[in-house]
Amino acid sequence: MRLFTNRGLGRAKELLAEAQKACVAEQFARAEELARQAVELFARAGRRGAEGIAVGRAVVGAAIRGQGRGAEAEGELRAALTAPGITNVGRAAVRIELANVLRADRRHDEALEEIRRAVVEGRATLWQLGTRQAQALLLGETGRHREAAEILADLAAEARRATPPQPQFALATGSNRLTHLAYLGEHAEVDQEAPRLRAAAGTVPEPVATLVRVSAANSLAMSLSLRGRHIEAESLLRETLAGAPDADRFALVLFINLSRALLGQGRTEEAGEAVDAARVIAARLPGLAEHDRSALGLAAANLHLALGQPAEAEQEARQAMARCADAPAHRVLELRTALGIAKVRLGRGDGTLAGAVADWRAHFGEEHHGTVAAREALGG
Repeated sequence: MRLFTNRGLGRAKELLAEAQKACVAEQFARAEELARQAVELFARAGRRGAEGIAVGRAVVGAAIRGQGRGAEAEGELRAALTAPGITNVGRAAVRIELANVLRADRRHDEALEEIRRAVVEGRATLWQLGTRQAQALLLGETGRHREAAEILADLAAEARRATPPQPQFALATGSNRLTHLAYLGEHAEVDQEAPRLRAAAGTVPEPVATLVRVSAANSLAMSLSLRGRHIEAESLLRETLAGAPDADRFALVLFINLSRALLGQGRTEEAGEAVDAARVIAARLPGLAEHDRSALGLAAANLHLALGQPAEAEQEARQAMARCADAPAHRVLELRTALGIAKVRLGRGDGTLAGAVADWRAHFGEEHHGTVAAREALGG
């Protein structure tokens, strides 16, 4: 029996590792199948498989969410939290994914509460790293970009010092941090860190290597566009698209930022093609996060403004804002700026745009790229 159990546990761990890799690669149906098989094997091991069951069910939840079945994922994860024999570490793993489900449903306060509980339950384990990474993601989406960047910097350092070291986690966390640095206007650090991360991506296995390389390049390109260096941004984005998977979330985000770089050069027809390409990818990803859909809405709104279609721009901006947290995050303020410009062009006053300028100034500073752009749109 013990020999069978050891073999079964070994196979369960292999299946779970494969399921986790499939999730990272956005192969969600395969990830769900593998994770469910792992859970079945862990269950046969009795108490020795309790933690594996919890982690496996967390992966099942992630895979279900990735297929656009958010309510089912929440039910699966809440049931996992009450399973007999679940350990604190297992609960932490489940709570991390439950927070992701709640975040996708824009229930940010509930998501942050799950993260708070996971921080306590996952203390002194490697799950603490994943918990705090999820916390940084939520903080960023609610406008707390500085806190998110600081947490991610600490996590990357801790992952490098861990026993054993966690280089994949360190690089992925470092690349995620670049987005917040770009939003904060700390472009010099983005210039320094992005090439280092892209080079280091070659030292870790797939799919993390591609994730880090594409994410770092995308953040650098966005940073370049935000400071008006659109030609450089376009060149980097086209190079990165050539080596990125054709129909995953990163390709979608690359096309969205390509539209920004092209609009910055006045090339509206090509920008429209980039937005259309992003829309095609989004239609294939039922589990795409609302945060990413709001980015697509922002790109569409800005395209309509460039084409002289303020009514369509207003509609896109309002729909995208409904997908965001109600907070002064960079994305929200960009959408409010686009909405304000559309309303001015429709002859409905400049109150929305003036309010956006005030919030840019209050939360990011007088000389921040967002403040400057909104102020210029207002007329000085």
